Amino acid sequence: MAAAGYVTKDGPYNAEYEHLEKIINRVISDQPKDAYGLVEVLSRLVREQVDTSVPTATEDIQAAAEYVKKVRKLDQAPAEGEPPAPKPVASAITDFCEEADTLQWAGVGFGDLESYKIKCALRNLADAKAEQSFATFRLWGKILGAEADYYIAEAFKEGGEPDEGEDAEANPDAEFGGTGVNKFTYYATTDLASQEWIKLPNIKPAEIIAARRIKKLMSGKPDAKVVTHPPFPGTEKVLLRAQIARITSDVTLMFKDKLVRDGGEFGTEDAGELAAPDEWKMPPVSELLTLKGWQHCEPHILRVGRTTHAPITLEPDEENPDAPVNKQIKRIQAEMEADPARDPIRRLDNDGLQWVIKQYGDDALYKSTSTDPAKQEPKSNAVVCIRSLTWPGAVSVAQGSTMVQLYTGYGMAAKEPDFFPHAMPDIQDEPEDPGEQVEPQGTHEAPPAEEES
Repeated sequence: MAAAGYVTKDGPYNAEYEHLEKIINRVISDQPKDAYGLVEVLSRLVREQVDTSVPTATEDIQAAAEYVKKVRKLDQAPAEGEPPAPKPVASAITDFCEEADTLQWAGVGFGDLESYKIKCALRNLADAKAEQSFATFRLWGKILGAEADYYIAEAFKEGGEPDEGEDAEANPDAEFGGTGVNKFTYYATTDLASQEWIKLPNIKPAEIIAARRIKKLMSGKPDAKVVTHPPFPGTEKVLLRAQIARITSDVTLMFKDKLVRDGGEFGTEDAGELAAPDEWKMPPVSELLTLKGWQHCEPHILRVGRTTHAPITLEPDEENPDAPVNKQIKRIQAEMEADPARDPIRRLDNDGLQWVIKQYGDDALYKSTSTDPAKQEPKSNAVVCIRSLTWPGAVSVAQGSTMVQLYTGYGMAAKEPDFFPHAMPDIQDEPEDPGEQVEPQGTHEAPPAEEES
């Protein structure tokens, strides 16, 4: 009698009454064989059931239908021939779903659904750019914006892409495609399902210098005007490309001694090119947990916005040592000496950046089962993650000899200048008038009398 009085539609336990009513309706509609044994399962299903709003307007229905078409097209593998058969993609594409599993150890990722969409989008992008013969494609990262986020794809081609004639003539100080800050080609999109990627332009030194002086949050509109102080010479896609170049230069890492220079030291005449050594040994996890176990592998961007100083093309005036051209040449030489080019394979312990390293997973060492004496060293399944504190959101995750690098952030350094310049300080009040003071008077002293001879 007590239960009948409480569990009623108008009683104090109205929510429980509605929940039981939904369970009974579910049993009547599904008619399971063992309804009594499935009461808890049905109760959980009722609790997890969410009423989703169904679009009723014509515009909403059409938008939903178009989105479904885009997603289905995104999932289709590139095909050719009659009947259509899947065709291989010429470029090497990283499997982002596998990379996402590694990134999850460090708490970084986009979820299974978005990771799969990224994988399909990269595959279709590589197929669409097959004529340009890119060697590799990978997801560089995701830059967050106020209205939309940019997914950034990085493409690499041996020799790079030749610059257009007009751009090369108008910007003689810019580094050519495939070299320096323009070593990679970048594509950006705000919707993976649309498969509409825009190519970001090659960057110029003046644009990198201007990007260092401002702090601007991306809006998600590539052609939007960048309103900052000091002014920025370009649209948002130019600023986006400048920030990508700065981040890539600082956070692209490699295992210690994975790349070495064949020949003399960097900066000398007999300095060789970077290459993988014939025999390379993977550093142990204990060494990867220190900065000495890592090294950079991309050139450092100098103050002039380039990775190397441009050659001096001015001709000195030998007849007139005080000529303006001679002073200009001396000034350029002084700037080159004050900011010398750095070796791309510089170490992290003296690069002037801030890092933090952490270990995840199983840190135990296991005996190797290999019969090869060279591979009988202890094996570790630990995951090492190194994060950049200078560029928050940049991570490099290593598990065994596999490493995944990703950037997810706002595209701003930790110590960038403020969004707006500081206001002038308040005008100070006039000091209080101390009033007239008596001028100190000296005492008159009579000159000493002359002695009589």
